[in-house]
Amino acid sequence: GVGLEGEAKKRYNEIQQELAKLSTKFSNNVLDATKAYKKLVTEKSEVEGIPASALGGAAQQARKEGHEAATAEEGPWLFTLDFPSYMPVLTHGKNRALRQEMYQQNIKRASSGEQDNSPNIESILALKQEKAKLLGFSSFAELSMASKMATLPTAEALLEELRVAARPAAEKDLAEVKAFAIEQGFTEELKWWDMSFWSERLREARYNLNEEELRPYFALPQVLEGMFGVAKRLFDVEIVAADGQAPVWNADVRFFQVKKAGKPKAYFYLDPYSRPAEKRGGAWMAEVVGQSKLFAPAGARVRLPVAHMVCNQSPPIDGKPSLMTFREVETVFHEFGHALQHMLTEVEEGMASGIRNIEWDAVELPSQFMENWCYDEKTLYSFARHYETGE
Repeated sequence: GVGLEGEAKKRYNEIQQELAKLSTKFSNNVLDATKAYKKLVTEKSEVEGIPASALGGAAQQARKEGHEAATAEEGPWLFTLDFPSYMPVLTHGKNRALRQEMYQQNIKRASSGEQDNSPNIESILALKQEKAKLLGFSSFAELSMASKMATLPTAEALLEELRVAARPAAEKDLAEVKAFAIEQGFTEELKWWDMSFWSERLREARYNLNEEELRPYFALPQVLEGMFGVAKRLFDVEIVAADGQAPVWNADVRFFQVKKAGKPKAYFYLDPYSRPAEKRGGAWMAEVVGQSKLFAPAGARVRLPVAHMVCNQSPPIDGKPSLMTFREVETVFHEFGHALQHMLTEVEEGMASGIRNIEWDAVELPSQFMENWCYDEKTLYSFARHYETGE
């Protein structure tokens, strides 16, 4: 919008401000709708099939809500739409009615009542289209792609290529899941809230693999140890705990220092656990401050970069450390890749350092790179050991 003048520039600024307000309102509505749903289950038969780790989390949640005697074994259990609570029910719960209720409550979040995001979505779409027109683009998609490596035609071509290749395989997978469910005595039509459950049962039957059984081998302290070891091997940096050196927004948040050649190179926060009352879902990395020569403190050459990594993995339960699924391990490695790109930058100009001004489709390369180390034998064996026995 720098090249706009007069009324066009004024309108552009108004659109930017309104989009920022609508985005915040949209996110808050989703967060409020997520927090609003709580399902208290008291009958043991209704939680059959749900893993002990998820039942422990649900009992812990129930205790926080005033059910002081709640236990993983006897309940009551309080389930929410937070991913570590929601997904085990959809994937493992034999109670189809509970799966259906939680699926439908999750899918319709912020779609009615005071938290209805429908008008916000319509306003956002209209404003983005108006913004694109002001800047000389035919659509917001075209505007968005202008600052990325790919173009709109190449992106559409890639999606179509993927669709053509993936659809037959997806149809085959769906047919196999349906056939397996019928073999197991399921006689009703397969619905969305059945897919994760029966897909997981098929995987267990075919490959004898249950991700829940791997959790004890992926305790967060060990995963961090292995992940920091990779950073040492690849980039010759040392990562040390620096808890207490900076204020944190929650008691679970960790603070770390990155050292290179024995000297401080960067810092980062790690906020690993799900907190449905105050955190949106997903995982992300963002900068606190970037490396900058201009804003260097007195006596220093540069201001050191600071990042924060936020995840929503299973919290510690009943005195045990956070026991992660392999997907959660991949996620923390992924976000660490983003953080490393931000923190290990050698660029001293603030607007060009770290992750700043990198195309969105390029910024994912370091994170994908780090994810791959989860499959490296040496790396995996450096942290994949039983949290109690060390096996």
